[in-house]
Amino acid sequence: HQLPPDVAEVVAVGSRSESGASRFGDRWSIPNRHSSYESLCSDPNVDVVYVATPSLRHPMDCRTALMCGKAVLCEKSMAPNPTIATEIMELAKSQNLLFVHGVWSRFFPAMRKVRELIRSGTIGEVKSARASFCQNDGAGSCSALLETGIYCAQFLQWVLTDPDAADDDNEGGGGGGKAPIVRGAHRVENPTSGLDERVSALIEFPGGKVGTFECSLAHASDRSAAVYGTGGVIELPFPFWCPTEIRVTKMSGQASQKWVGPEIETFPLPEGVGPLPVSKPEGGEEEGHVPGFHFVNSEGFAYEAAEVCRCFREGETESPLFTSEQNLEVLRIIADIDKMSRDNAAGGA
Repeated sequence: HQLPPDVAEVVAVGSRSESGASRFGDRWSIPNRHSSYESLCSDPNVDVVYVATPSLRHPMDCRTALMCGKAVLCEKSMAPNPTIATEIMELAKSQNLLFVHGVWSRFFPAMRKVRELIRSGTIGEVKSARASFCQNDGAGSCSALLETGIYCAQFLQWVLTDPDAADDDNEGGGGGGKAPIVRGAHRVENPTSGLDERVSALIEFPGGKVGTFECSLAHASDRSAAVYGTGGVIELPFPFWCPTEIRVTKMSGQASQKWVGPEIETFPLPEGVGPLPVSKPEGGEEEGHVPGFHFVNSEGFAYEAAEVCRCFREGETESPLFTSEQNLEVLRIIADIDKMSRDNAAGGA
């Protein structure tokens, strides 16, 4: 709704029931309501479908939209494994349709700035990176690896692969000619559901670069990330996955004890984007009530939406900020961590 009207407009909503579609449409003033996802995807007024259904439905709903000739932006995680993800992206390719996996981190200006700094050699030759995304919320209800670990994995891929390497020249699609290799993984499972609630991993990237991360739904961390080079450090403080600040500290001399900085660069969130007032109050709300955002820096979703609109208007079938190969590589990393951590847990039982 808050993209400029000459860029895009929310014209329809689909639900599994007529009442659900009407309730959501009334609340947010969406004109067209559909009582099934199939009906929504068949709406001739719809160009792009945003799939934000429960994650287990994502593959099915993406297929439905693509078969109806619609471009797709799919909320993470788009598929439970790389095999199914490949099938969906191959379907999009065969239909010559845009498909974007909604890992919104990739579309923040600060993320692009990090790559510019790496490419320019600001901190020398990059050797390693780390990320931490732990929150005490949701343990046992879903997988920490899929919920928050995917943000860590995509960050490590973004900063530890060669920014100048073309995907077509690389085996794994991330850069440097070789796919990343998971060298270590550990998990702690929720005793009730059996789902992973804490995961740690060590990954080797092309050129001997090493990335580490931890993710959890059972405890908190500072939720920051950093890139380490021969001449300094790039830090992304909380929230690193939707960043608005970068800190660069240059280090040189004996034992790298001569410090310059940190130099701090900030990136304001999109202007004119804020929580919308509800059109139809519920549960004692007043007319025009503004419920606010659920998550930090939610305004940044506008970056993702704008990129999808740009790609659609320019006839692209994927975003250069998160290509199909990059997407698959991240999902392969997640799958490999899951397998190794399960094997390690079984071996230590």
